[in-house]
Amino acid sequence: MKTNRKPVTPYQAIAIVVNTIISGRLLILPRELCTEVGNGSWLMIVVSALVALVIISLYTAVGRRFSDSSLPQYTVKTLGVFGGSMLALLFGASWLIMASLSARIFSAVIITAILPRVPLEVGILVMLLLGAHLATKNIATIARVHELLLPLVVGAIFLLVVPSLSRVSLWRLLPLIEPGSLKKLGTGILVGSSSFLGLEIVSLFMPCYGRPELAGRSHKLGILIVAAVALLTVEGCIGVLGTGTLARTQWPTLTLVRMISFHGIFERLEAPFLAMYVIVVFTTIGSMLFGVVAILAQLFKIKSQAIWPYLLVIPAYYLAVGPPNVIAVEKAGQIFAYFRLGLVVFTPLIVLLVAIIRGKEDRPDEKQAEGS
Repeated sequence: MKTNRKPVTPYQAIAIVVNTIISGRLLILPRELCTEVGNGSWLMIVVSALVALVIISLYTAVGRRFSDSSLPQYTVKTLGVFGGSMLALLFGASWLIMASLSARIFSAVIITAILPRVPLEVGILVMLLLGAHLATKNIATIARVHELLLPLVVGAIFLLVVPSLSRVSLWRLLPLIEPGSLKKLGTGILVGSSSFLGLEIVSLFMPCYGRPELAGRSHKLGILIVAAVALLTVEGCIGVLGTGTLARTQWPTLTLVRMISFHGIFERLEAPFLAMYVIVVFTTIGSMLFGVVAILAQLFKIKSQAIWPYLLVIPAYYLAVGPPNVIAVEKAGQIFAYFRLGLVVFTPLIVLLVAIIRGKEDRPDEKQAEGS
């Protein structure tokens, strides 16, 4: 019996998008947006979601044109060995940095909230090792992990954040655009759009889609789910805490959850929230490190990935412990996010343009000829 060479289902494609994008940044996103835009921060999520839909549509279009190639392969086909390899390595480096920053924020939150005696380095190392372990698996296994964890992540966030909406003051969500804040709208859109970074990981999974004709629908649905989660979180934080308190709160989403109780039944909901947060960071770091492994393996023709992906923990660890405090981590992450956003936006545009000009694409007859 012939095995399915393309095991990723449409539902798994949704899970990959959602679990990779939703990261530890959700804890600080309301404050980041509020600092820039004020009461209308939630509107930036709507605009940023539209931007993300356009970007992921570009990656979907490239993936359909190169149906048997992932990002490092089609960049080489279109831009040449040197240019394509350098571009792919830039993606790998950006994913490694994102994994390290996610591990640092994770460790800082856990130590601040529930484990003050645990060294920061231990939390970072544990999460990076877990992510590296996931990165040693094949695409089918990783897709299955995302599929199993998606209901836990999205369900837990909705169950913990939605009850706070009953305390939201609608007046705190207005005005949409405050006087004198027009100049900051562009920055607000940049901050909001960078919160959707991670969507580009689909460029590694698309060659394994069992039903590639449904890729566009799966990707867009994933973006809409992420947008719903971010929108409810930002609205809840602004509507309950207010912009003044929000701007001074280190982890506003965690603070919002702490304010919720179900009439004495659940008094400390931050415990299940932080348990869900561990899963969120695990899936994000695992996806990012898998991206690094996939790029290195495909560029340098490395067949086995059983052991060497654990070596990525070494540079990621030193990147994570480098910043002296959380404020430095957030500043570095924000600057890095802008660079990464440019990389993510312009790469599919350049690849598509060059592919059309040079007539590059994956043709079924070529694949059959290679297999014969």
